[in-house]
Formats: sequence, C-alpha cells, structure tokens
Amino acid sequence: MSKKVLFPLIAVFGLGVAAGSLGCHAEAKIGNAEPKAATPPPPPAPEPPKEEPKPVEAPPPKPIKAIGKAKIEGNEIKIPGKIHFDNDKATIKEDKETKEILQTVADVMKENPHITKLRVDGHTDDSGSTDHNHKLSQARADSVIEWLSKNGVEKSRLEGKGWGEEHPIVKNDTAANKEQNRRVEFKLWEIDGKPTEAQKAEAASGGPATGGTVANAPLGKDAKPTATTPAATPKK
Repeated sequence: MSKKVLFPLIAVFGLGVAAGSLGCHAEAKIGNAEPKAATPPPPPAPEPPKEEPKPVEAPPPKPIKAIGKAKIEGNEIKIPGKIHFDNDKATIKEDKETKEILQTVADVMKENPHITKLRVDGHTDDSGSTDHNHKLSQARADSVIEWLSKNGVEKSRLEGKGWGEEHPIVKNDTAANKEQNRRVEFKLWEIDGKPTEAQKAEAASGGPATGGTVANAPLGKDAKPTATTPAATPKK
C-alpha cells in the first residue's frame, strides 16, 4: 500500500476516535446534570415579644419662684407685714406696707404663670355678728382680688373666700389677739390647672388647709399666728 493511501486511513481513524471520545464525554455530562431536590427555606424567625408601652410619667411640678420678701411655705404665699383696711370696711388703705405686700403678691403671680389659681382668704375677729363678719371677710377678700386684677394679675386666676370669725389662729380674748385673727391669707389653689394639696385638704375637712383652727376651740395663750398678712384695724 502506498503512502498516499495510508495517510487518509490514519486520518479517518483519528477522526473516528475523536468522535467516539466526544460522544462518551457528552454522555457523561448528561448523566451529571440531573437536578437535585431544592432545599426548603428555613422557617421564619419568631417575632420578638412586643413590649408593653410604658406609662408616661407626668413631669414634676415647676417650682414656685418667690419674689422679694415673699416665701412659699407649703401651699401658701407668706409675706411679713399687714394688709390694712378701713375700720369695719373692705376699703384697702394706701399705706406703704399694704402696697408692698399686695405688689409682692402680684409680682409672684406674674413670675409664676403656672399658678393658675390663687385663693385669697379673708378672716375677722369675733366682734360683731357672725353674719356681718362673714360678709366683711368676703368683701375684704374681694377687695384684694380687685386690687391685684388692676395691677396686672388676670382675674380668672384669683378666687376669694370669706371665713368670718370661724377660724381664729389665737383666742379672741385680747385686742392684740383680735388683731392677729383679722388677716388675709394667700393660698396656692391650682398649679397648671390641677388642685393643690391645700384645695384637697379643705375639701376633705371643710375648713382652711392652714392658718386657722375651728372657732371656739381651745387655744393656748402662747399660740403663735401662722398668717403673715393679718388685716389690722382698730376694732374689726
């Protein structure tokens, strides 16, 4: 056989072997392509327990800023001195001490707008009839409110109460003691629209929260007044 015939045979044989190899390889590839079963996704994580909303705590009440000689004691504005009225009348005298006390109360109210209600309490001694003393003490409380409203304090923030002779701080057995019992007191009644302890105490007891006791109750000779603004007049 000549070299020319041998070369084509070798070439044909080589192609056949190559084709056979490819065929086997293709079969092997097809065998490995079988899809595997899909892995199921993991279950969702449980939701964390919901926290109960915490109650909102009310902010602490704002402190009351004292002005001048005023002191805030408990639920009362206390100022040394006396508010003077005309004898047996509700007319406020225009003396220096009276004006200073009233102006100080007005300044405290202006400086503390969160005092939404101030209660002005009027008290008398036991001279005269009970009915007259009630009316007089109420008229004096109203006169103080009128003065404050004319000097920059909103009237809606003021309230008056006349107690008459019902709640003396000392016995009405001397002129000096009677003078102590004739007084005006300033109670913090509402802060930010909410009742103070003074208002709650009065609602529970039916009498003033501080600064007085029940009329005709035993009082010692050495009892000291708690009011700081007694309304001093010669007889009433």
